[in-house]
Amino acid sequence: MRFRRSIVPTVFLLVMSMGLFYEAEAKTVAAGHATVSWKGQGVIDDLGDGYRAFSGTITGTLLVKHLPEGSAPAQIHAGKIDCQAVFRISETNEERHTALCIVRAHEGKDLAYGEMRCAGKKHECKGEFTWVWGRGGFKGITGTTPYVGGIFIEDQKEGRIYGSAHWPEMTYSLP
Repeated sequence: MRFRRSIVPTVFLLVMSMGLFYEAEAKTVAAGHATVSWKGQGVIDDLGDGYRAFSGTITGTLLVKHLPEGSAPAQIHAGKIDCQAVFRISETNEERHTALCIVRAHEGKDLAYGEMRCAGKKHECKGEFTWVWGRGGFKGITGTTPYVGGIFIEDQKEGRIYGSAHWPEMTYSLP
């Protein structure tokens, strides 16, 4: 009789824990090819010896080309990306660049925060974008995805830079 009394609660707890672990499993999202052309506004300091430092904001429209499963045509999703950046730029030497970014999608209802880190010369910087947190449809976003970026400094306009970034296959995980 004791065995019977303990088996029912044990089976119940086992089934419940399986449900909890099943729900805790993250879903990886293959968003597709992503690209952004961005512009930056801030302060550019000439450090001498071919080095400059930029401190400011970077903004652009992130376009993601998603190929749904099956034979459906490709879909283009757009979101706004805003970044805060401080980095040293060299014409000839490899440098490390870091930017903290917020991606806003679906008219600002969904937010994702991430960090770009790359190493390279001014025109090509290869690295990773790490998703840190999100809200709305991006709540619980995590993951790291590779990207390539580049920078162009406009000499005639004080504090303006331009560039692009490309994610060959943007991915992230959601709970």
